[in-house]
Amino acid sequence: RQTEPEGACPVKTEEQIAAEQAWYGSEKVWLVHKDGFSLATLLKTEAGSLPEGKVKIKLEHDGTVLDVDDDDVEKANPPSFDRSEDLASLQYLNESSVMHSLRQRYGGNLIHTHAGPNMVIINPLSPPSMYSEKVMHMFKGCRREDTAPHIYAVAQSAYRNLLTTRQDQSIVLLGKSGSGKTTNCQHLVQYLVSIAGSTGKIFSGEKWQAVYTILEAFGNSSTSMNTNASRFSQIVSLDFDQAGQVASASIQTMLLEKLRVTKRPETESTFNVFYYMMSGADSTLRTELHFNHFAENSAFGIVPQSKLEDKQKSSQQFTKLQAAMKVLGISVEEQRALWLILGAIYHLGAAGATKEEAGGRAGRKQFARHEWAQKAAYLLGCTLEELSSSIFKHQAKGALQRSTSFRGGPDEAGAGDSSKITALDCLEAMASGMYSELFTLVISLVNRALKSSQHSLCSLLIVDTPGFQNPRMAKRQRGATFEELCHNYAQERLQTLFHERTFVQELERYKEENIELALDDIGSSTSMSVAAIDQASTQVRTLARTDEARGLLWLMEEEAVLPGGSEDTLLERLFSYYGPDQGDNKGHALLLKSDKPHHFLLGHSHGTDWVEYDAQGWLSHAKQNPASQNAATLLQDSQKKNISSLFSSRSGGPTVLSGSIAGLEGGSQLALRRATSMRKTFTTGMAAVKKKSLCIQIKLQVDALLDTVRRSRVHFVHCLLPKAEAVGVGMEPRVAHGESCDSGLMQLDVGLLRAQLRGSKLIDALRIYRQGYPDHMVFSEFRRRFDVLAPHLTKKHGRHYIVTDEKRAVEELLESLDLENSSYHMGLSRVFFRAGTLAKLEEQRDVQTRRNITMFQAACRGYLARQAFKKRKIQDLAIRCIQKNIKKNKGVKGWPWWKVFTTVRPLIEVQLTEEQIRGKDEEIQQLKGRLEKVDKERNELRLNSDRLESRITELSSELADERNTGESASQLLESETSERLRLEKDMKDLQTTFDSMKKSMDSMEMEVMEARLLRASELNGEMDDDDTGGEWRLKYERAIREIEFTKKRLQQEFNDKLEVEQQNKRQLERRLSDLQADSEEVQRTAQQLKKKCQRMTAELQDTKLHLEGQQSLSKLDLFSNSLWVCVI
Repeated sequence: RQTEPEGACPVKTEEQIAAEQAWYGSEKVWLVHKDGFSLATLLKTEAGSLPEGKVKIKLEHDGTVLDVDDDDVEKANPPSFDRSEDLASLQYLNESSVMHSLRQRYGGNLIHTHAGPNMVIINPLSPPSMYSEKVMHMFKGCRREDTAPHIYAVAQSAYRNLLTTRQDQSIVLLGKSGSGKTTNCQHLVQYLVSIAGSTGKIFSGEKWQAVYTILEAFGNSSTSMNTNASRFSQIVSLDFDQAGQVASASIQTMLLEKLRVTKRPETESTFNVFYYMMSGADSTLRTELHFNHFAENSAFGIVPQSKLEDKQKSSQQFTKLQAAMKVLGISVEEQRALWLILGAIYHLGAAGATKEEAGGRAGRKQFARHEWAQKAAYLLGCTLEELSSSIFKHQAKGALQRSTSFRGGPDEAGAGDSSKITALDCLEAMASGMYSELFTLVISLVNRALKSSQHSLCSLLIVDTPGFQNPRMAKRQRGATFEELCHNYAQERLQTLFHERTFVQELERYKEENIELALDDIGSSTSMSVAAIDQASTQVRTLARTDEARGLLWLMEEEAVLPGGSEDTLLERLFSYYGPDQGDNKGHALLLKSDKPHHFLLGHSHGTDWVEYDAQGWLSHAKQNPASQNAATLLQDSQKKNISSLFSSRSGGPTVLSGSIAGLEGGSQLALRRATSMRKTFTTGMAAVKKKSLCIQIKLQVDALLDTVRRSRVHFVHCLLPKAEAVGVGMEPRVAHGESCDSGLMQLDVGLLRAQLRGSKLIDALRIYRQGYPDHMVFSEFRRRFDVLAPHLTKKHGRHYIVTDEKRAVEELLESLDLENSSYHMGLSRVFFRAGTLAKLEEQRDVQTRRNITMFQAACRGYLARQAFKKRKIQDLAIRCIQKNIKKNKGVKGWPWWKVFTTVRPLIEVQLTEEQIRGKDEEIQQLKGRLEKVDKERNELRLNSDRLESRITELSSELADERNTGESASQLLESETSERLRLEKDMKDLQTTFDSMKKSMDSMEMEVMEARLLRASELNGEMDDDDTGGEWRLKYERAIREIEFTKKRLQQEFNDKLEVEQQNKRQLERRLSDLQADSEEVQRTAQQLKKKCQRMTAELQDTKLHLEGQQSLSKLDLFSNSLWVCVI
């Protein structure tokens, strides 16, 4: 739809004007309370009638008059802003007004809302009918200012920026689990593929629907937060060519929750594909997979669905899955290999694992039910002995492998820990490793259907990760798992990226351009909670528990290999680094202890979402089980050709990212560049030294994701959860199988909405967007783009004139555009604009460009008409000449000599013509031979060039890997050298101390020996009874008495001083407690004053912006009135 440009004044009726005046006359406010907010009227009171900080209000819904704190009151906007399409256009920007607008729009089924440059989407409880092909074409080619808020508007804006700037774009979806991120990701891809098109139509909507059907089957499951939740992170990459069409595509996945195959929280399910296959397999496939009879129980908890309705839906989904694989070109044999592996995983769970308690080989790990294990071995194409050996039989030293190759030999510590790994652990490791290999294979098959060899220019990335997980929101009493911590960590890092792009980079740009801007205190990012998880250590090789702060992932990696390492010591060290200090206010800490053992609380989203984690058994995630590594070997050595051929083709690939990131086999140059970038993340930096550690791989995967996104221009989409009850229960997917929506479903949980807004810092982002200058352009770029609006300057200087002072040229251009001084600001190298100003200039440029094109078309049509008229005049002259010649021919055609001439003339020219034809034929043959030779040489050169280019690319990638590995090794060597020098210095100091202590000890030993000899001689009567001996005895006894007296005197003095010090200590403790109480009271008062100051500043800025708008409207009215007077 076409809307009026931002800042334009829509025509209002007298009733609307009167209603607005009445609204402003009675000051309306929002009363904020624990249940939400209520509309009220601020009553005027006499000075001194109310205590300081109190105001009197009257509630609108029941007329109650209350005295409330002025901190609990926020200004309300007129009713015309209730359904504002852009939250940045609100007259008063505060939390209650934003939530009121979102609630009003959501109640009208308007789930999309602009929030400045970002998009806010509240997930509907039923699929709305606003994603059709017709709606897509309504947004095609439109600018953001000309369209209503919609997810298609985000895709169109990113696509438009990609075409105009030729720069990579990214769309990042943020939000809680169940807020609709994956669904919106699908809408984005469908829009881009449909609108941009592709060469030869190789990318269709049907193909992408098939892709998401496969991903949903193999990567989604039912959780306590969402009945169809994604259990992996993905980057959808669309590569565009010079014409703006989709040339190639690929999908990279990471952070797959592979352990969900074997164990998961109670009431949650495994991946959907198992239920689809068990319910939808036909009789032939059931017989082949031995699914005619299911086991009564399973060690993995994979059992068929009990409800008939669920079975029917799963059967339909399996048929849809098979059709999707056919669309993507996955052959029947390849599908059969996938079903065989999934069936083997099911049978492994049915087989179970135990230890033999009797016989000569006590304690031997084996299958609990061998008949089910035999079925699994048959499906995998191996013998039962080979399967059992791969799972249970391995060397003891491999049971707990080192997390990094830079530790000592295998016999240092933990060599005997193989007994701690149970038979069930080995079985679970084999099943999870097998499913991880299977999922990587599925992604490779999907990318095989999406890749293309066409040349691509730039890319558009769509990032979709599992949302924030908090079991308490779903009324679950359990603690969050390690997998949920990993997903929350990935979301936290994306939130940090949003904070960095929205606040940090903007403020740094203002500082670099010397632009002074009075902004509220934005607050810190989520770096503290992120640091508690992934803060790296500067010491690479140490195994000791040092005082240097490290994140949870690094502590897990250390505790897993240290003797005596446990979850208790892990949490103790974590709290010592990041927990609240003694006497500190615990409200400022983001890591707190829980009352339950092995539990801890971590504050996500700036402390607005506290998640309780259960760390029991987390160290097992840091231990590499050999059975998991044997899964790939077992599949590659399978006797079934369809299985071994699929996995043997992948065995020769790079192993740096093995098991971490899937989907790096893209065929385009941009896909190769992305793969090289991700590989570089795993080979550079301090964390890359431990890239083989299972815990550090989590950080490296998220680093690779963030590094890929940072190279592009990012568009953020905030997906909000409407209410906690929306997560649903049971096995029915909430979005895919939504039912009719009644009025009760369109209500919002205000408390949940407030927490999400505070956690995402959306209101702060809107404020910096309104008060700052979000749009900016380099001087030269702005002049070249908008000089069409000032034709007199172009005529004065010429179109391609050389500018010595770009800033002065831009100032002249801005003066000629008649912009208000407050709407732009000149920096050192850029010109900055208020929100909406650049959009108005773009619209004026489009109007002027259309006018110029129309004039150009008129000039062209005039020129063509004149040329056509001139051609007609020539044709008229030619016709007259032909008529004259025909008349002359009629006069001579009966003349005999003319007949002879016309008969003989052609015969004379025949011989000459034949010779010319023969010469031309020979020349043509020679040219054909030369052309064939040139074509052959060109083809050979092209093949050589392609081969050399591919070789250069491979060598460049290998060189980059080697260089990065060398850099890591050099960093490691430098750290080891500094550590060695420090240790040598410490050793010298200790040696000096040791020598001094040794001398002191020798002297003391001599004194002791002399005393012993003196005592012995006294006791044995060896000392003479002469005067000298009596004198020495008296001296000795006197010395003993003096020593005892001195000891008693010193003891008494010590007791007196100790009592005095204890009294002083008690006095200081009482004084310290009083000071702490006073300090806390001062801090509370300061926080209240700071909050009040921020609120007053925000209201002042809103009033200032509103006043500037009114002044511009007044100037416009004055100009229109003067123009009307001139016309009259």
